[in-house]
Amino acid sequence: MSNKKNYLKYYKKTYLNENRINLKRNLIIFFIFLLFISMVVIFSIFVQIENTNEDYIDETSMAMNRAVSVKKKKLRTDFSVWNRYCDWNLMVVNNMNEIPEHFVKNLKQYGDIEVDEKIVSALEEMIHEANKNDAKLWVSSGYRTVERQKILFDKEVEKYLTEGLTKSDAIDLALKKVSLPQKNEHNMGFSVDFNAAGEEFVFTKEYEWLMQNSPEYGFILRYPQEKENITGRAFEPAHFRFVGEEHAKIITSRGLCLEEYVSSLMK
Repeated sequence: MSNKKNYLKYYKKTYLNENRINLKRNLIIFFIFLLFISMVVIFSIFVQIENTNEDYIDETSMAMNRAVSVKKKKLRTDFSVWNRYCDWNLMVVNNMNEIPEHFVKNLKQYGDIEVDEKIVSALEEMIHEANKNDAKLWVSSGYRTVERQKILFDKEVEKYLTEGLTKSDAIDLALKKVSLPQKNEHNMGFSVDFNAAGEEFVFTKEYEWLMQNSPEYGFILRYPQEKENITGRAFEPAHFRFVGEEHAKIITSRGLCLEEYVSSLMK
């Protein structure tokens, strides 16, 4: 009996204790492993959250910067609502804003071309006064049909395609020189091109006279230098647009383009 008790006592001290130690060690190892896995998972989630937050912050910052920039410049790009309710002479038509559906042409013959009848008197008076001052002006382009505008635009695109440009690049470059149909002021009849001239017109006395005197007759240089990123069009010294005397004087004196001026009127 004594031997049996001694055996049980030995068994408890050795075998059972050893099992408890092993079990405890295994449990510790398991919990350490579980803790490690948990830390890895938590870290991964934290990194994802941080990346998401950074992306959100970046996007928010970019949006805020754009908003601040637009607010600071007070510029707009969408004039569709404005064009529905503004005076006819202040409609903004460009690569992003087409002629509104309600627009009705009132064309009148002026020499070999047509223009809107509402600008004929001012145009005629301006050209007459310019010629009196030895600035020989004549209108080479006025109103154009949408079909004619499409032909001119497609021709400009084709020119760049033959130079080896991709269609996308060809269209982008063409848009800086020739607007799409329904997005060109010539389709309204409020704009004219003088003397069939290109950029060389800037070196002529006719251009100088127009820059000094055209606002008196309600006309502005529609696509000025250093305004290309706003108008969407390259500098075009021979292209003038009627906006009315009051507006033309303000636009010219402040060195604005039409988009900038109208943006300042939209509160």
